[in-house]
Amino acid sequence: MGQSWKYVFAWLASTVAAVAVSWLGVRVAVAPAVTAEAPVAIDVNRRYTEVRFGTAGATPAPATPLPQPSRTSARPTPSPSASPSVRPKPSRPAATRSTSPSPSAPDRRPRYPIDAEGGSLTVAYSSTRVDVISVDPRPGYVVSTARRSDTFLVVRFTGPGHSSIVTAAWQDGPTARIVEEYGG
Repeated sequence: MGQSWKYVFAWLASTVAAVAVSWLGVRVAVAPAVTAEAPVAIDVNRRYTEVRFGTAGATPAPATPLPQPSRTSARPTPSPSASPSVRPKPSRPAATRSTSPSPSAPDRRPRYPIDAEGGSLTVAYSSTRVDVISVDPRPGYVVSTARRSDTFLVVRFTGPGHSSIVTAAWQDGPTARIVEEYGG
């Protein structure tokens, strides 16, 4: 009977060890796959960069000088006329929907420079509109721009064997995502 306790103790010890190893394996290997975080595949031909801008890197919008009032002493003199002058009726311009700020209202949105391997660009951000202000591709690169919505646009620099894709959007603030794609 003394030897049977040794076998029971050995079986109990090996069972506890097996359960502990299984628990650690589930906790380390399986639990991250079950959580809300999606697995990320690593692509050696791509490099991702996420940028969230603050007010420190912003370039202020160019200030437009206000017109200075002129001080002239000349006053208009009424001209006598026998017949009343006929004034042309002011014509109203056709209603057009403008998606960019009107020329009379200065664009005061902050501007942020974004550099990619294919070139650089400057983007003006607001919570209602994101616009590309300037684009400077590197030699050998071609630029294409696509607007997905008022606050989401994509700029692609395409060159030989390489593409830089810049996604500029307003997502609780000005953001950009730069994807560098390498290969044929």
